[in-house]
Amino acid sequence: MGSPNFTAPPPDPEPPAVDAFLSAVDHAMNSNTLLLTADCDVPIAAGNRQNVLHAFLRSALFERLMHAADAGRNWHNLSDEYSSEPFQYPPLREGFHATVSPLDHEGFLTRLRWMLCEAFSPYGHHYPAADAERLVRGFTQELLGAEGPAWSFAAVSPDFLRSTGYYCGEEPQRPVYFDGSGSDTATFVHRELSFHLLLTNGSP
Repeated sequence: MGSPNFTAPPPDPEPPAVDAFLSAVDHAMNSNTLLLTADCDVPIAAGNRQNVLHAFLRSALFERLMHAADAGRNWHNLSDEYSSEPFQYPPLREGFHATVSPLDHEGFLTRLRWMLCEAFSPYGHHYPAADAERLVRGFTQELLGAEGPAWSFAAVSPDFLRSTGYYCGEEPQRPVYFDGSGSDTATFVHRELSFHLLLTNGSP
């Protein structure tokens, strides 16, 4: 069987509830939070999702979506600051594992709440529990619809994007994304032929 093929839905502004959650994570974790969404031509299940994810990370679409999300959220960290052109190197790093670890629906929600309420917040911007719950509820309803538990979830080891070297002293080779701290996260959410990849890189 050949490698799966990937397509992206038509470009569309992020719905307010999605933008509100991503912006709140940015504020709480001091992150450049990105959400990538794509479709696959094979059904995604627990047994093949790591292979599907790896194929997606190696695809040209992954890099295009990374650049589009980075520009769409006005970070512009993945393009040259003087030209808006992508750097000559891909954001994907060699030798990555991107190992998936299953989450159930409640574990996924707990992970989202953690981003807002418990993750390291260098400027003390944690959200009150009630505000976090409202943000998480709006985000998941917009992202997953009324059938949230019918989706599948996995944490992904955040070792597949180039590092800033902030915590490890590694010489950065731009473009960079992860910082090497506990605030680096990747979360894979999938159902049938559709999936989302949520990325954070909070740091001081």
